[in-house]
Amino acid sequence: MTIRTKLILVYGALAILFSAIFSVIGVVRITQNATDNADKMKTTIRQGLEKFLGEKAHDLAGQIEIYLQNHPLDPKNPKLRGIVVQKIQRTGYSGLHDGVGQGDGRYLFHPNPDIEGKRLSDFRYKLPTLWEAIQKNLSGQSVSQYYLWEEKDGRIREKFFVGVPVRGTACILFATVYVDEFYQPLIQAQETIGRERDTTIRIFLFSSFLGTIIMVLVSVLIARGVSLPIHQVSLHARRIGAGDLDARLHIPTGDEMEELAEVLNKMSADLKAYIENLKETTAVKERMESELQLARDIQQSIIPHTFPPFPDIREFDIYGKMLPAKEVAGDFYDYFFIRPGKLGIMIGDVSGKGVPAALFMFMSRALIRVYGMEGEGPAKTLLKTNRMLAANNDATMFVTVIYAEYDLGTGHLVIANGGHNPPLLCTEKTSRFLDLPSDTILGPLIESDYHEWPFAMKAGDMLLFYTDGVTEAQTADGILYGEERLAAWNAGQKDRDPERMCHCLLRDVEGFAQGAPQFDDITLLAFRVNGIPGA
Repeated sequence: MTIRTKLILVYGALAILFSAIFSVIGVVRITQNATDNADKMKTTIRQGLEKFLGEKAHDLAGQIEIYLQNHPLDPKNPKLRGIVVQKIQRTGYSGLHDGVGQGDGRYLFHPNPDIEGKRLSDFRYKLPTLWEAIQKNLSGQSVSQYYLWEEKDGRIREKFFVGVPVRGTACILFATVYVDEFYQPLIQAQETIGRERDTTIRIFLFSSFLGTIIMVLVSVLIARGVSLPIHQVSLHARRIGAGDLDARLHIPTGDEMEELAEVLNKMSADLKAYIENLKETTAVKERMESELQLARDIQQSIIPHTFPPFPDIREFDIYGKMLPAKEVAGDFYDYFFIRPGKLGIMIGDVSGKGVPAALFMFMSRALIRVYGMEGEGPAKTLLKTNRMLAANNDATMFVTVIYAEYDLGTGHLVIANGGHNPPLLCTEKTSRFLDLPSDTILGPLIESDYHEWPFAMKAGDMLLFYTDGVTEAQTADGILYGEERLAAWNAGQKDRDPERMCHCLLRDVEGFAQGAPQFDDITLLAFRVNGIPGA
């Protein structure tokens, strides 16, 4: 198709525009008026919804407050459930959760019994906007919030949420409804807009047809004088497309074609500068990725990965495994001989992930090693480590740690727990979580006390240490792996080989998650006593 033919088509299109200008004005006016009215109606509906649900929530909160003045808070009380759990409109509902003044809470009453007892934070990744509102609720504020909800069939629907503290309690009365249930008047208005628009478009098309016949004849004459500059622009565009960004176009016509040529010249210069900048940015990104990989390699190199670590020592077996959630991790484990016959064992989990957590991990591990080698015992080791971490901790980072010392000659183990998950103790007859009281996490508070808990290990006994990346692994639906599943899995294991136990548990966690993203580092450390010379 030649440039002249294209210009004829362009002017024909312009003819349609001019011949139908009044029809277009009509379409714009009708559509704009209807849209304005629809927008005003939508605003009014939303204001009404907010007022209705807010008053409903405050009313229910008041009823609950009065009821609880004379009755205990019992989630199994059917009368209290009748007050709390109510249907709102067709699909809306109300419920109750606790947690005011805390960082989290649990659902006490909910139309879906399966959700009762679950933590509010279980939904923080699926519904981040709602979770932000709930956090304000937990500080004692009344909150209202619009958020998006994904239905089981994949549809996204808007919901409105209101949370009201129940005075005199640590509870929040919440209510939520689908916004589109209130939009029926708006839908009728939109249907009216559609009918008016269709009628106007038919008039527009008829007017355009008549105008086109006249204007096409005129456009043939005009196209002859315009085709040459356009042809020059076309050739220049091809040179740019071929990579000649230094080419320049000159069209001295004194009109828009000359302006277009200047724009193309500027575009070529800008594109050339952009490509150079992109090359530099790509190089920087590759360098950062290389540095992150180097950091990961350094971290992996200081975490023990040679097993068995002490081939000549038969009194015990030990095996560890760490799977970072990002390039570098905040989890760590280590073991070392304090002196011949006494082994130090540690596992920890730093708050956060990525490079900051990795740096804090390096410091924590090094301090525990240094103070552990002094031989003053686990409690003193954690005490000194905490003081050093807290001294310059402007970022208020923290680490949970278990540090234990095992005597190979007597089977005597002394353990201190700085806020970490309790390990699993596996014996010939039973397996259970070690009943180990937890002291303060390390890092935030410089003055913290730590205690030691001794107990005797026997030949065949095994301790399985882990971080919360195991128990908090979750499916795409937000279901957590949990301590109960961990205990059940462990009870079914017959072979207590540390390496086999770690790999089997990782496979079980991976199978449970069913391909869902890993949100936290996962670390395992298994220690088994093979024999005690003094026994």
